Amino acid sequence: MKILLIDPPFKSFTGIFNFYFPLGLAYLAGCAKRAGFDCRILDMDAAEGKGGTLDFAHEYERYASYIKGINSSHHPTWDLLKQLVCEEKPDFIGITAMTTKFGSVVRTAQVCREVLPGVPIIIGGAHASTMPELTMQVPEVDYVIRGEGDEILPNLLKALRDKQGIAGIRGVSFRSNGNVIHNPDAVFTTDLDSLPLPDRGALMHPKSYSSEDMGVMLTSRGCPFQCSYCFHMWERRVRYRSVKNIMEEIRQVRREYGTPQFSFKDDSFTVKKSHIHELCEAIKAEPYKIGWTCTTRVDLISDEILSVMKDAGCNVISVGVESGSERILAETDKGITHNQIRRAARLLNKHHIFWSGYFMVGLPTETEEDIQKTLDFVGEIKPYYAGLGVYNPFPRTKLFDQAVELGLLDPAPTVDHFLKTNPKDLFFKDPKKRVMAISGERFEKISQEASTYFHRYNTNPWNLIRRGFARRKVYVQDPSLLYRDLGKALEMLGIKLPGNSNT
Repeated sequence: MKILLIDPPFKSFTGIFNFYFPLGLAYLAGCAKRAGFDCRILDMDAAEGKGGTLDFAHEYERYASYIKGINSSHHPTWDLLKQLVCEEKPDFIGITAMTTKFGSVVRTAQVCREVLPGVPIIIGGAHASTMPELTMQVPEVDYVIRGEGDEILPNLLKALRDKQGIAGIRGVSFRSNGNVIHNPDAVFTTDLDSLPLPDRGALMHPKSYSSEDMGVMLTSRGCPFQCSYCFHMWERRVRYRSVKNIMEEIRQVRREYGTPQFSFKDDSFTVKKSHIHELCEAIKAEPYKIGWTCTTRVDLISDEILSVMKDAGCNVISVGVESGSERILAETDKGITHNQIRRAARLLNKHHIFWSGYFMVGLPTETEEDIQKTLDFVGEIKPYYAGLGVYNPFPRTKLFDQAVELGLLDPAPTVDHFLKTNPKDLFFKDPKKRVMAISGERFEKISQEASTYFHRYNTNPWNLIRRGFARRKVYVQDPSLLYRDLGKALEMLGIKLPGNSNT
């Protein structure tokens, strides 16, 4: 029997460039195949090509076009989805759900039910885990998987195939006699090596991905920290893959896709120093050289660990800076200080590793002075790239609960709300009132000015050159990545290369 796993369309409507492939679905595909099911992955953004912009200065307006797109039954994206689903003729359909694009998830489920009315529809992913009750309010959704689906999905598929009861399958929500039943939570897989490697071969439209896209990986799952803007599904526990298992995947991807550049998407890559040392030694021992990126924390960076990582090919590191205001930084519960950030910046610059610092504005108690401190802090620590996000609240986080208490958020929106509301405004009672101390009109002006400041900072020719220099060895191994990066850099400067469409 066959299951089709779908990552709903998003770039189709926003025009925002999408890197990589849906890694979570590839893990599920591997697990489903091991259980005896044929599995394919339909990444709708890849189905329509990989054009798109990296200019986030007008992100809000682009999200507004998303609302128009998901509500247009005649949009060509939905026609394509109907065609592809009918061609696949799956026995089961699984859809991954992120809160930001839950409206697209709903429409995807509706389209699938329209063209294949008898096929069960299963929803999983972060949104399904945080808001299973709301997800089950979508009439077309038959089952919700909560938490990690690696073991839950095969168990559910086998029960449905064999016409057995599902009341005993942990981590599943379903309907019975008109009521929604939430089975007890499933336990996490403790031995990550026991899972099949992500099945990249299940991806439809493989030519839409670059060699670098195929290099996204996880070496661990979980995070031991308690940031107030994060949903702590893993209960502050970290599970690690063995270095042998990680290297098996690197070799497979290198062999099948020629990937010269990998991206380790662990929440905090350098938590366990002994693990990093062992992995770096294994990477260095390979007969070929690879480049790689990771995400970590400023308090987990040292002179010694940066030396080890750079020697093994690390060429980009991303860290969360969050705010230039000490008060706001403390409210994130991140457990870091500005002095630690300054120290990390000096070390990263000393080792000439391209690093990205990520910032937020718009936390519930933030003031204009706090936001200005953030802009000033960018200029002080001088990251190679500075990313800015307007705070977007997500359920089951400490900051979300704080904003509910302050009267800013509605914790129980309807499904229809996700079809009508800009993804940047979800849960806000009044989108114009995002923070307590700043009027809506003033905050909109300030946040736009901040976005413009970050865009100008990142399009400084020197910063673009530094990024290119950090990836020079990657370009030698795969020149197509040079053309792609050059096109994106020029686009950020307002110039388009021939054939580099962003529509």
